[in-house]
Amino acid sequence: MQDTKTLPAEQVLSEKGWLPEGVQVISSEIAGAGNMNLVERVRFDDGRSVILKRSRPWVEKYPDIPAPVERATVEAAFYRSVAGTRAGEAMPALLQHDSADACSLFEDLGAGADGMGLYSGEVLPLEQVRAVAEWMAALHAIEIDEQTCATFQNKAMRELNALHIFQFPLDPDNGFDLDAITPGLQAVGDGLKADQAFCTAVSEICARYLGAGTIEGDVLLHGDLYPGSWLTTEAGLFVIDPEFCWIGPAEWDVGVLSAHLRLSGQPASHVDGLYSAYGRPLDRSLLDRIAGIEIMRRLIGVAQLPLDIGLEEKTALLDDARALVLGQGA
Repeated sequence: MQDTKTLPAEQVLSEKGWLPEGVQVISSEIAGAGNMNLVERVRFDDGRSVILKRSRPWVEKYPDIPAPVERATVEAAFYRSVAGTRAGEAMPALLQHDSADACSLFEDLGAGADGMGLYSGEVLPLEQVRAVAEWMAALHAIEIDEQTCATFQNKAMRELNALHIFQFPLDPDNGFDLDAITPGLQAVGDGLKADQAFCTAVSEICARYLGAGTIEGDVLLHGDLYPGSWLTTEAGLFVIDPEFCWIGPAEWDVGVLSAHLRLSGQPASHVDGLYSAYGRPLDRSLLDRIAGIEIMRRLIGVAQLPLDIGLEEKTALLDDARALVLGQGA
């Protein structure tokens, strides 16, 4: 069998026996932004469609950045773990998976929109904040057996993520031109890079992240729960793309999402609504540090967002991020 990483979608389905008997493919098209993976909607002549997702040895949006292909197998384990649970009800069904070729076939949720419009001024309905919070609570309540926990160490993906969350943004020699994104942002970013107290606090969370999976009370996490990781359809809100999943503190998922509520300029009451709807105990100090780091890395790191804000607002957000990380409130 040929390497399927670059084959047409129809040929992949045919070679793997994933093409339903008696039907033909009439089209395949890119589905969604596809930051990490090649994601295609494949349509059949009987009116059905599926989503083919391929993990290639690079980041799809940034082909010059290598990425572990085993993320597909870890993601498939996540879908199997949530199947039949309340969390699984708000995710597409995993139909097929091939670990050798790092590809999966998913239920097509149909027409829908991700949450990326929030960064351009859209306001997230409070009921959707509650829906995502309740999904997180359901996910974090799932009991994972010891063998599956080993799969969710997801070490290679955590190492890749750690580079872009904790390390690269604060590296004074990273060569990343922040002024090309927002004039004046370089000086603000350089100030954080020179802030020893801030950098030390970030390094402490990085060490926890890289040493994950051994602390009592840790739970199964989505790992990258931001507005690009859900779809709103006629049937409701669905969470997708858990390839960064790992076993860690619940505060990670909640903190990352709360950071994006701030980054997208949502009402302050939405953050309180998030915590209230989540309804499980949280270490607010740890949560705040995670939220602050996420804000920082999204403003001065590679993983930029389509933010429709200027230098003054970004500076204020980075000031808030520093206060959160150092436990000074925000």
